[in-house]
This record gives sequence, C-alpha cells and structure tokens, in this order.
Amino acid sequence: MRIASYMIVGGCALLTACSDFQPAKTGSVGGYELQVKTDPAPLMVGQNAAVSFAIRDGINQPVSNCEVRFRQYMPGHEMALDKTFVLMVDQAKVGIYDGKSGEFSMGGEWVLEFDFICGADHYTKAFDYKLEWPE
Repeated sequence: MRIASYMIVGGCALLTACSDFQPAKTGSVGGYELQVKTDPAPLMVGQNAAVSFAIRDGINQPVSNCEVRFRQYMPGHEMALDKTFVLMVDQAKVGIYDGKSGEFSMGGEWVLEFDFICGADHYTKAFDYKLEWPE
C-alpha cells in the first residue's frame, strides 16, 4: 500500500514537471464537434507544427469526405502567411484531417483558422493560441 502511495505522488510530480503539455482545443459550429491538436504542444516560436483537425457530427460519429484547410495569423500583424491556406487531408478516412503549419516566427497571440466544407455545409472556426518567447 505504501508503494502505491509513493507511485501516485511520484506520478503527480512528473505531471507537474510536464506542465508545458497542452490538451487539444475543442469547439463546435453548425452541429459539428471539432478538436485541434498540434505537435509540438504547446506551439513554439521558430518551429512549424503538425496540425490535426477532427470533425464529429451530432451523434459523435467521425465526419470524413470534407474539404478542410487552415491558415495561421497574428491579429494586428501583416504577414505573408495571413492569406495562405494549407490543405488538410484525411488519409485514413476517419474524420481526422492533417496538415503542416508554416513557421511561428514570433511570440504573442496567434490564430489557427479552419475553413471546412462537409456536403452543403460550409463553416469557419478560429482557435486562439499564445506563444511564449523562448527564454
């Protein structure tokens, strides 16, 4: 019993040490449940990121066969990437669309904005991120 207690305390300490971990961002629009994951998480200045965008319907079923794209931008800053959309692909046809961002060139407030068409439905959903400058 004492060993199990030490393992729990040790596990909590390990989780605290990994405080940079950020869970997926979630949202909804038009009856769709959305989830965004990035690698690295959190996003890092000077790096690109693998971006995954999952779409589920109102009964929690994956939605494939959509056209999905995203762009990254910093509100209030004019950058070349602002109007560049990245096409995302659902290779496994399981409602998870993957793409690669451009470089996150500086710390501050960033937005990943997703534009997707599923059948006759067309939606845009933005997710906010705050990147810290490297120490």
